[in-house]
Amino acid sequence: MADSLTVMTWNIENLFPVGWQVSPRKRVAQADFDAKLDFLTGAISNIGPDVVALQELGGGEADAANTLATLNTRLGQAYPHHALSQHPDGRQIRVAFFSRLPLSGITDMIDFADGELATLPSWHGETTTRLGRGALLATIRVGGHTIDLLTAHLKSKLISYQPHPNQSYRFNPDNEAERAIGAGLALLRRTAEATTIRIRVSDRLQTPQPNHMIVLGDLNDEVYAATSQLILGPEDRDATSQDTLDPVRLYNLAAGIPRRGGMENDLQFLDPTEHYTRIYQDRGELIDHIYR
Repeated sequence: MADSLTVMTWNIENLFPVGWQVSPRKRVAQADFDAKLDFLTGAISNIGPDVVALQELGGGEADAANTLATLNTRLGQAYPHHALSQHPDGRQIRVAFFSRLPLSGITDMIDFADGELATLPSWHGETTTRLGRGALLATIRVGGHTIDLLTAHLKSKLISYQPHPNQSYRFNPDNEAERAIGAGLALLRRTAEATTIRIRVSDRLQTPQPNHMIVLGDLNDEVYAATSQLILGPEDRDATSQDTLDPVRLYNLAAGIPRRGGMENDLQFLDPTEHYTRIYQDRGELIDHIYR
């Protein structure tokens, strides 16, 4: 087995099975399902990753597994291994791994890490103790290396409010105070989720003989947002100089690795013109990340 590894992360945007009611007025048609799988097949074949971390794989567990089996058939049975989170959100979307390589030590993380952010306030005196969507940890072997992979889909920036009677959801506030509170609660939840991911990563990296670690997924925040930086760990101004914090640091492969002398000396992995994964309000925004 080669010592190289290619990984990919992809929010596949509500990939539900045929017939699934995705909105009050829309069910997934066979043509829509086939078109999305065709697009996925082409992109995955073009890149040829060893492991793909997926977000927004929709439906029940059996539906999601069947979707991956169908995709694997289209890819010539090149990806026989997968792992699914058992904790989708209320829309029934979940994270998953889709892999050429065997996956072991699969762990589904849903509870907030212990500590001051283990319980969060929610609307009208309610509390929450869990991530909105489960994060998934799996281990692979590549050559002589053991690598832990962790994928997550953190709380989106879309603010939701308590539904009024006869409503299933609500995204428009009744007043400015409710909007401000909703934004604060959403940010607090994403912060607690990022903190949980960081603590789980730290736990793995601080064992006597830690595995290599890759964190990848839709973090719903940009490169220099506080939640994104929180997952990276201690700041490093020069990756070429060793210090006592090196074993627990991660680096964003899109943002580059800092080297002494300022930003002009940073080792960039991605062309600055490609530093985005979506266009949001007419501006490129990078919210999908791979940390190593």
